[in-house]
Amino acid sequence: MPPNPETAKQPFGRKIAIAALCVGVAIAGTLVYFLFRGEKTATHEFQADDHVIIYLDSDIEDDVRDQIESAIQEDPLTEQVEFESQEEAWEKFQDTFADHPDLVDGAGADSMPSAFQIKLTDSDRSEEFVQEFEDMEGIYEISDLVAVFRYWEPACIEFEDKGIGPAEGDTESILYEIEQACINFGYDL
Repeated sequence: MPPNPETAKQPFGRKIAIAALCVGVAIAGTLVYFLFRGEKTATHEFQADDHVIIYLDSDIEDDVRDQIESAIQEDPLTEQVEFESQEEAWEKFQDTFADHPDLVDGAGADSMPSAFQIKLTDSDRSEEFVQEFEDMEGIYEISDLVAVFRYWEPACIEFEDKGIGPAEGDTESILYEIEQACINFGYDL
């Protein structure tokens, strides 16, 4: 049977794009395998002081913020609560991104949310804590940092054990992003 003239005449760029897509799918599949294979050989504990961060609406009334703070402090899972104002968040943002003036110039204190940073008595119950507050008025978003750690931990263990990582000088790939997350969680890669 003669070759199909339509597929035989595909431009070279399209063939490269298809090959790149196939490689990307293979890499993504490998990462999904590492992340969800279910082995529990954790060697690290969650090290951060904040287990959950509750970001508040920018136009929150003081009495609503006070109600949220009271509810957090009264929750039996709460060990410690710290409030960060918009101004404090702005100062931290400026310090973090001091090497990127375009990013700092494009933001302002009013674009930073105020937040409650919470340390729990039992970090294994962070999901339960988040569910208690997720529908509360005045809350913009809740970040469960322990859940993020649990999500990345299998890949970090695999990266550490097998020496997997991005090529030298690679700062664009998913492997680089995973490596940075693992380093932030205390893995020595």
